[in-house]
Amino acid sequence: MKDKIYNGSPYFIKYIILNLVALLKYRKRYTKEYDKFLKLYQDNWLKSRSEILNFQKNELVSLLTESLEYSCFYKTRFLKLGLTQSDIEKNPYQVLSLMPLLTKSERKKHVEKIINQNSSRKIAEIGYTSGTSGSPTKNYTDKESIARSFALWSRFHQVVGIKNGSRSIRFSGRLIVKPSKKKPPFWIYNALENQLFMSSYHLKEKNIASYVKKIQSFNPFFLDGYPSAFYIIANYIIKNDISLTCKPKAICVTAETLYDHQRLIIEKAFKCKVYNQYASSEGSPFITECKEGRLHINEDSGVFEFLNSNNEKAKPGEIARMVVTSFRNLKTPLIRYDIEDTVLLSETKKTCGCGCKMRMIEKIVGREDDLLWTEQKGYIGRMDTAYKGLEGIVKSQIIQVSKSLVVVKNIVDSDYTEQMNNRLIQNLKNRLGGEIDIEIQKVNNIPLGANGKFDAVKREFEINEKK
Repeated sequence: MKDKIYNGSPYFIKYIILNLVALLKYRKRYTKEYDKFLKLYQDNWLKSRSEILNFQKNELVSLLTESLEYSCFYKTRFLKLGLTQSDIEKNPYQVLSLMPLLTKSERKKHVEKIINQNSSRKIAEIGYTSGTSGSPTKNYTDKESIARSFALWSRFHQVVGIKNGSRSIRFSGRLIVKPSKKKPPFWIYNALENQLFMSSYHLKEKNIASYVKKIQSFNPFFLDGYPSAFYIIANYIIKNDISLTCKPKAICVTAETLYDHQRLIIEKAFKCKVYNQYASSEGSPFITECKEGRLHINEDSGVFEFLNSNNEKAKPGEIARMVVTSFRNLKTPLIRYDIEDTVLLSETKKTCGCGCKMRMIEKIVGREDDLLWTEQKGYIGRMDTAYKGLEGIVKSQIIQVSKSLVVVKNIVDSDYTEQMNNRLIQNLKNRLGGEIDIEIQKVNNIPLGANGKFDAVKREFEINEKK
C-alpha cells in the first residue's frame, strides 16, 4: 500500500515523502550511541594486532553469553553440546568452533526463535533481507545494532577520505520514481543528507545523457551504490568521449560483485578511485577497502571463517566460502552463519601501508548476479529487491531467455499465494518494463551452476542493442 501511494504520487509529493522518511531514519541512525561506536571503531582501525584480537575476543564472549541467556534457538544448541558460561569465558573461540553452522534456510525458518529476547534490546526496526537466493528473510534490529552498523559504514567512508554530510549521489534498489517514467528527472534529492537518489531502473541508452548531465550539475563529492549502474554510465561517458567537469573524491560500491573490468572503466570515466566493501542486510561483519586498495577484514565487527568445498579451513590462495559470526546485529544474532558468499584468499600474509593491522583478503568473489537487458529499460543490475516483503518463496531463480521473455523458477511453500505470485510479476515488470513477458514456474529443485554456486540471475543471450 505504501509503495502504491508513493509510486502514484506526483513528483513534489514523492520529494516530501522521501525527505520525511529520510528524517525519521536519520534520527534513528545518528544518535549519541552512534557517536560512541564511531569513535571506538575509528580508534580500532590503527590499533596493534594484539589489541584488535583482544577486542574481538571480548566481543565474542559478550555475543555468546547473551545468546546463551536470551536466544531460545542458540540456548538449545549450547545445551545440546553441554556448553556453559564458564566454557565461553575460558575459551570463546573453542566454543564457537563447536557450534554447528547456521544455514540460510534455518535463519529464515527460525528467525523468531533466534531473536535475542533481552528486555533491554527492544525492536527498533523490522526489515527484509534481499538475499541472493531470491528468498527474503525478516530481520530484527535494536538501537545498538543500528548504531554499530552505521558507525562501521561511516568508518569505511572516513578511511577513504569521505566525511559525514558530504554531497553525494546514490544508486540502489529503491524504486524512487514511477517505473514507467520515460523522461527525467529519474532522481529525487534528500535535502537532510545532501544526497541525490538516482534510479537504477531507468538506465536505458536514451536516458543516460540526462543522468550524466545531472551528475555534472550536482557536482557530488562522492558516489555510492551498485557497480552495475556506475559501469553503464561510465561506458556511455567513454564511448561518447565526455570529459566530466565534476571531480568526485571517490566511488564506493556495494551489494553486487565488483569486477576488475568494471573498476577500470568506472575509474577511467569518473577519474577517481573506486572502493569496494562487503556486508549484508542480515548484519554480517564488514570487509572494506582502504586507500591503498587493500580489502581488510573488519575483525572488530565479527569473526570470519573461510572454508573450502569440504568444509575444511581454506588455504592461502584458494577461493573460500565465508562463515560469519557478527557483532553488529545483536537483536538477531548470527553465530557461524553460512552466508553462501565467497572470497579469494591472499596467497601470502601481507602488511598494508594504510597502517591497519587487520587481516586482508585478495578479492570478493561472491554475489555473481548477472546484468539483464530489456528494450524498455536497457541494462538492469541486481534484481533481489523485487522479492522484498514476499512470503512463501523458498528459493527463486530469474532466467532471461530472450529480450522479451523472463522465466522465474520458484520453489514455494504453503504461504505462497496467487496474490504473492501477482505481486512478484508486478515487481519484476516495475524493474524490467511493462512490455516484458514474465513466466512463473513452480519447481521442486533449482540446480546449482557449474561452479557449485547458486545463480540467482542468468541471461541466456548476447546483447546487441540497436542504436
